[in-house]
Amino acid sequence: MNRAAEHRTAEEVLEQHAAAPIEGVDRRLAGIINAPEWTDVIKVQQFDKPKTWRLVCGGDGEEAKEEVVFLVQGSVVEKDLPPILSKPRMPVEKYKYLRQYIKISGLGTPTFEAALQSTGEIYGQFDRNFPDGALEGWSAANSQGTGGDVLEASNRYMVQRRDASGSDIPFGELVDPKKILEGMARDSQQVHTDDNEVLYFKRRTGDDGKHVYEKVGPQMFRVGDIVELQVTFVVVPLKGDRYKMMSVLRSIALIDGSFSQPATTKRSVDSQGPTLLKRKVMYEQTSDASNEGRASKRGAMDVDVESRKTARGHLETK
Repeated sequence: MNRAAEHRTAEEVLEQHAAAPIEGVDRRLAGIINAPEWTDVIKVQQFDKPKTWRLVCGGDGEEAKEEVVFLVQGSVVEKDLPPILSKPRMPVEKYKYLRQYIKISGLGTPTFEAALQSTGEIYGQFDRNFPDGALEGWSAANSQGTGGDVLEASNRYMVQRRDASGSDIPFGELVDPKKILEGMARDSQQVHTDDNEVLYFKRRTGDDGKHVYEKVGPQMFRVGDIVELQVTFVVVPLKGDRYKMMSVLRSIALIDGSFSQPATTKRSVDSQGPTLLKRKVMYEQTSDASNEGRASKRGAMDVDVESRKTARGHLETK
């Protein structure tokens, strides 16, 4: 347990981490609202496999462009994460909707509020690429009755092979220990690609005072934890010439787990009632303790000081 956090509220700890100064490239979601010039360097681009519209930055050539990854910190209020330990009961045609998911709250902190306002700016940038009214209205919380101080992010476990923009990669032992997802993908002619992968980390402070991100398994996270998400925003087509903006989960990092026990206790009581777009979502870490020991193709995200250089699934239908 973080002893320094014992005498502070979760709100104070969250805001301290979320508002901490960053040297180098700052890709915190909260910064968009205070940087009106962001549209000069971040553009909307359409992709065919799968058909999506994404935020990209970089040079003129396709190979030089990268999908923009944003950072946001919050307190976990709901989650549906791996490992997958039992096969979900659903028809094969619904396998493509199976996803992992997390919902975080800002606990009323100003930096998180700025992050939510920034999602509105991003929505506005996407909206101008479609006929007026064609893009469905945006809410950071898609669930009903949760209030406005939350952000949801999710990612599908698999994609139809014909729509895949990258090569098939393993699910990993800590995500799919019983090979359930592997079998579902095979039975439905789908694949798990780099675009479907979510990475999991735990942050600690090294002897030199710098942050170090170590790989962990997805079973690490609890309701009440203070976490940092890396997310991207995409627009997907719906039926009838309609479109929808979604926040896609790329990674979760545990920042402070000292507030999870009260949340866990409360929950227990309540329950008794072809262009391959690159993105950088990894941190530099000292340990590969998580699972596969497989190096990601994404590299390190330039968002911090020198330490960061330069079961069941969640079913959602459209």
